[in-house]
Amino acid sequence: MSSTQSFQSSHARSRYPYQQTTSTRNSQSTRLQDSIDPRRRLEYEAAIASCDRTIARQPDDVNAWYERGQAQANLGSYVEAIASFNKALALKPQHTAALVFRAVAFIHLSCYEEALLSCNTALAIQPHHSEAWLFRGVALRSLHRYQAAYVSYDNALGIRRPSLWQNILRILGCFASRNRQH
Repeated sequence: MSSTQSFQSSHARSRYPYQQTTSTRNSQSTRLQDSIDPRRRLEYEAAIASCDRTIARQPDDVNAWYERGQAQANLGSYVEAIASFNKALALKPQHTAALVFRAVAFIHLSCYEEALLSCNTALAIQPHHSEAWLFRGVALRSLHRYQAAYVSYDNALGIRRPSLWQNILRILGCFASRNRQH
């Protein structure tokens, strides 16, 4: 059994599906791991070990699973990170930070549809989550859905653009006020 399978419950797999990545994606992850500062690597590995100790005592500790996923993602172990985030989400489906960080891991694995789904789920829970909007935009851009990506980026920045109808009403309002002045 691989480390990914050992940390991913069947419930999490059915609720938050994810297929294994190709060897090309795994080699990208390996290149990233090789570029991590050795001191940071030790910090992340220590964080994972600490989370593993906590999980051994309290297997339902949502924060330990989430923090474990963060450290794994920071090490470039995205498949393992997704498995940890899935476990956290199986325990607490409303954990928006886990949904967003899982989306980031999916993006690193070029799994853009899965990233989009994860961001959309986070936004259904917390509609103004700027990071969810940001990474939703990244996923959409990667899927060549540029206009939707720009809308997501605007939402991430808090930019509220008027709709076409609002623009038409504004123009008609200006026109009507000028006619009244003449």
